[in-house]
Amino acid sequence: MKTLPVEVIQKRLQHYLVDTGKLWYLIPMNAKLLAIQPPKVIQSGMSNQVFFLDILFRVVDREIRKSVVLRLYPETGDQQKPEREFNKLARLKEAPIPVPKPYVLELNSNILGSPFTIIERVPGITAEKAIKNYSSDDFQKFIAGFSQYLVNLHNFRFRNFGIETKKGLVKGETPYDKYILNDIKRSLEYLRKAGYYVDLLEKWFFSFKKRLKLDHFSLLHGDPQPRNIMVQGAKITGLIDWEYSRLGDPALDAGWTLFFFSLYPELEPYRHQFFKSYYSKIKLPEIDRRIFFYEVYTATRMMAFAISARDYRKDTFRRSGEFLNKIQEAFFKYESKVRNRKKS
Repeated sequence: MKTLPVEVIQKRLQHYLVDTGKLWYLIPMNAKLLAIQPPKVIQSGMSNQVFFLDILFRVVDREIRKSVVLRLYPETGDQQKPEREFNKLARLKEAPIPVPKPYVLELNSNILGSPFTIIERVPGITAEKAIKNYSSDDFQKFIAGFSQYLVNLHNFRFRNFGIETKKGLVKGETPYDKYILNDIKRSLEYLRKAGYYVDLLEKWFFSFKKRLKLDHFSLLHGDPQPRNIMVQGAKITGLIDWEYSRLGDPALDAGWTLFFFSLYPELEPYRHQFFKSYYSKIKLPEIDRRIFFYEVYTATRMMAFAISARDYRKDTFRRSGEFLNKIQEAFFKYESKVRNRKKS
């Protein structure tokens, strides 16, 4: 994804916010704008670029600095992604957990070279960075806090969500088990075309079909991993990147978390503690078996993604090669666990 120089982004963004009046979404109507500073790159991810953007303004005789997040979306990606994530954040404002507030959505690529959003900055740093300096006590607090965060989210009753795809909301007549198993089919087919033997995995996945016929759905984050968890010290301040949020099986978020914890040597020893903490609080029947199902599901999806990044996204793989290699190693470990379970 080719990005404009930060000085150009700064100048164009200031003109855009003032000319459209959207500046007042970010600062009070009685404020005087002093400056919009050059954005600072904080993340150049698999597809998006994310910046911190500081806005300086004065209210009466008080000078205030407000920091927000600017996120650029590549035109070559999912065209509905920025609007989908922005709208989801707007609908999450009543959730009993801290969620960033959405301010500005712009789909016109002529402004900054790609669609973009401006959202509230969640205080703190990512857990991915913080865990490098955690003590044992910090890890205990982090695990307890994050498991409680997910439980609060999963127990929140919210009706205006659904299972969503690139084309929009899946119709009500599409059963949840079919949705998940179709997603698995796509990942397995990709792996099969890449030369991997996945027949045993496929049989194992489809043996869970009856367990996926649920009458209880929860609001999910959809991508709870250390780079999306914000912390101050060991305290959870919120989750970012709500693009994949939807109604679904709460075990999916837990399994997704456990898979990504396995990629970090610092978090690997605390995986069982997270499982016990979450399982004891959520109190749903048979969720323990489904959590492992979704760990393998996540490993399979991410393996397919890692292969696609290696084969078709050379720049992405070069930037994130070490992380993608960890995903591939983890996939084979999970595949081995499934094989051993089948034997026993």
